[in-house]
Amino acid sequence: MRRLLMAFTGVFSLAAFSLPATAFAGSGSYASQDHPACEENAITCTELSQPINAYTGHDEPSVLFYSGHAGSGNSNLYKLTLPTDPPTKPLQSGKGGTFNFQLHPAFWFGMAMCDNQSAPNPGGSSLGANVPCTPDSDANIFNSSSAASPHYIGLHPGSAFMEMQFYPPGWAPWPAATSCDATKWCAALNIDSLSENMNTGGQLNPTCAAVTGLEYVNFAFITKNGASQAPANPVDSTLATFTPDRAKDLFMNSGDTLAVGMHDTANGFQVDIHDVTSGATGSMTASAANGFGEVQYAPSPSTSCTNIPTDFHPMYSTSSTQTRVPWAAHSYNVAFF
Repeated sequence: MRRLLMAFTGVFSLAAFSLPATAFAGSGSYASQDHPACEENAITCTELSQPINAYTGHDEPSVLFYSGHAGSGNSNLYKLTLPTDPPTKPLQSGKGGTFNFQLHPAFWFGMAMCDNQSAPNPGGSSLGANVPCTPDSDANIFNSSSAASPHYIGLHPGSAFMEMQFYPPGWAPWPAATSCDATKWCAALNIDSLSENMNTGGQLNPTCAAVTGLEYVNFAFITKNGASQAPANPVDSTLATFTPDRAKDLFMNSGDTLAVGMHDTANGFQVDIHDVTSGATGSMTASAANGFGEVQYAPSPSTSCTNIPTDFHPMYSTSSTQTRVPWAAHSYNVAFF
């Protein structure tokens, strides 16, 4: 989802949708891996390690929601029906049916989040110090194009983008494929951040970026009891973080009607899913207790790779053309992809 500052682009691709890097390493041994890392262009990394010519982008068609009512930018309730697949199975010849996993690896609901270690100005710059993010507040709106302004967009508080993703069945098993199950849907809470100072051009050191990626992702499946099955942050994540568990995770049927609630709590942003059809429920809170965290911004010559346990909170009170994740697509806060 990475973007140039103040640039407007769409965002989406099969190889670069916002799933976590398959860099399963602990904070004490991040340099030792026995799995595909971001520097090897693992399919689940958000961006290619070796872009073509310059930046290699991708498209993500989306619908944005705008409202000036207080709380509209951080508390949403959706009712939806999970898509169904055709009765005719796909054929290699292309003459069969087309399943959802072939059309899109996921669909998701989005919202801007605070991340003080993320772009555009982590660590500060000659333009000014890093401005701490105030959760659930439009005081975080910094949209001036003038570098002399105290609300210059380059001094915007550190931002991330939450993607509440739903994964269609059919191409399993995860994480080698993109489905949790051959016939069941699953879902996960993702939070994407960018470890880059867009005023200085500095980036997270290559040693750490090889593990987490520059656009790092916190990831946790929606579970039946609301507890993550393994650390969500990209420094301490393990194989269990990305391996679906039928005993713990919420699985859903095609055609089920869902009520999806997303809101802030004292312990972090929370998602609640009620499968109205089956009666099953699941939830996840983006909390330090569930292993969520910011990757400490440490450019070269540092080689450190440190997780900062974090309760992630929504960034804004409202949702409008002024509420932005400045390193991502223009004016994104509340969105559907």
